[in-house]
Amino acid sequence: MQTARRLYIYLLSGISLGVLVAGLSMLLTVLLERIGLGPSGAQLSGGDVVGQQLTLASALVAVSLPVWLIHWFAAERSVGPDRETASIERTSEVRGLFFAVALGALLLAAGTGVASMLESIVVRLADTDIGSRSIGGGLALAVVAGAGWLYHVWIRSRDWARGPITGAGAWLPRAYRYVAAFIGLMLLLAGVGGLVEVVGRLVLDEPPPYKDPSFSAWWAYPLASALVGVLVGGGVWVGHRLYADRLVRDPGWRGASERPARLRLAYFAAVLVAASAGTILLLAEAAGNLLAVPLGISDGEDAAQVIGLILLPLLSAVAYAIAWWLHSRWMEAEAVSSGSDERVETEDRLEHYPVALVGLAFSATAVAWIIGVLIDATLGGGRALSGGDVWRRELADWIPLALIGIAVWIWRWRSVGDRWAVDPVGEAVSTTRRAMLLIALAAGVLAGIAAAGLILYRLFGSIFGISQVGDPVSELSRPVGVLLVAVAVAAYHAIQLRRDQSMRTDLDASRGEPVVAARINLRLSGPPGADPSGVVATLRQQLPPGYDLEALEER
Repeated sequence: MQTARRLYIYLLSGISLGVLVAGLSMLLTVLLERIGLGPSGAQLSGGDVVGQQLTLASALVAVSLPVWLIHWFAAERSVGPDRETASIERTSEVRGLFFAVALGALLLAAGTGVASMLESIVVRLADTDIGSRSIGGGLALAVVAGAGWLYHVWIRSRDWARGPITGAGAWLPRAYRYVAAFIGLMLLLAGVGGLVEVVGRLVLDEPPPYKDPSFSAWWAYPLASALVGVLVGGGVWVGHRLYADRLVRDPGWRGASERPARLRLAYFAAVLVAASAGTILLLAEAAGNLLAVPLGISDGEDAAQVIGLILLPLLSAVAYAIAWWLHSRWMEAEAVSSGSDERVETEDRLEHYPVALVGLAFSATAVAWIIGVLIDATLGGGRALSGGDVWRRELADWIPLALIGIAVWIWRWRSVGDRWAVDPVGEAVSTTRRAMLLIALAAGVLAGIAAAGLILYRLFGSIFGISQVGDPVSELSRPVGVLLVAVAVAAYHAIQLRRDQSMRTDLDASRGEPVVAARINLRLSGPPGADPSGVVATLRQQLPPGYDLEALEER
């Protein structure tokens, strides 16, 4: 009954809050645009348009505000300190889910508003705005949604101050915190990459190939997007990361609940995967553009363009590499400071296995594609016969990715091998290792099934005389490459899993299972004055070997 009540209250609170934010944002937008923050190069809206906007906004606010106040009052009343069930309501999973969703939605709305405002400012300063962008609209949304976000942060902080929160009521808002930090970091890194691209092209005086000759300030929109990533994404990441770190350092029960949180380790692992993947891809892009020069297939028409094609991805890769290195060091420092050997072991595995999986994924994909290209070129497939430099371009793109991916995989897998040499049993029973091996095995099996299916489809079509489009060599070259690599990957990891399973079986056998004697309870009764002890002694003499009879209680 209480769960249904909570669902109703928080669902209505969330819906009415969303409508209220929309209405207040529209009201503030009208005000800001009337004082000069509306679309540039356009006349102010007429009275009818403004009146319609005010009417709609007022209606939204008039409807949603009472609904939100009533339901939110009920929600807050249930967690009041004078209520006997306040702790139950405060720690409920429904309230935790509400705060996770509300904080995420409000943060997204505020970030969208800030992004729109920044883009409008940049394009207006560059004198490229076509009159469709409103600074006031973005600012209004950022202010209203930001105020709502701050209010809910304050309410949730008050909940924590009143006592411990456990279970779903704790980990759901914690999930919001780390998801927001992760998304903010990814936006920051993408923004840094975009900023490097824009500034580099401006320095080299090499506009992108898609530049419109009639559009002089080609850099305005890319620069605006990059600044949005750096400022908005960086602000979200820094704010949530600093708050999470402060909780970890808390000496009280809050820190005790935060430090061992699995979601924090999951955040670190996700960053390591994403940052290593971005580093590998950008390094491969730079190396591919470099390799294209001696092959005569470079996209650059002059030295400046060639330098830009090589240098700019390298500089962007530095940002991802720094994020990779920092989070690896932070995770290691936290594990050491915890004083737990188990935490140190877990951290070390999370530093090695996920990155090894990333390197394996890129290298396996690239090697499969290279095999397909070589088969196509050797057997005279469509890509080779079509002329041009199609297959050379593909080799230039995929060979660096294969080499870098293999290097990363060997680097991390060698560390795994060192751990195995020191403690093979400990690695064999590791959940992280088993998950990595199963993921690689599953990916290999699924890729092999898909490739084999395509090969058999073409083969059976030829046998049955079905007309098929496309060159058969080109159509089969890639599936063959995928099948060969998938079989190798699946076989290798299956052998590793089988060896681990054998060691776990031997470990269980060496420990032995405790022997529990079969037992049945009997009740012995007799007439008054009888001698039960003598009867028991007589029965004990009649028992077969290995059996025993014990008198637990005498009366």
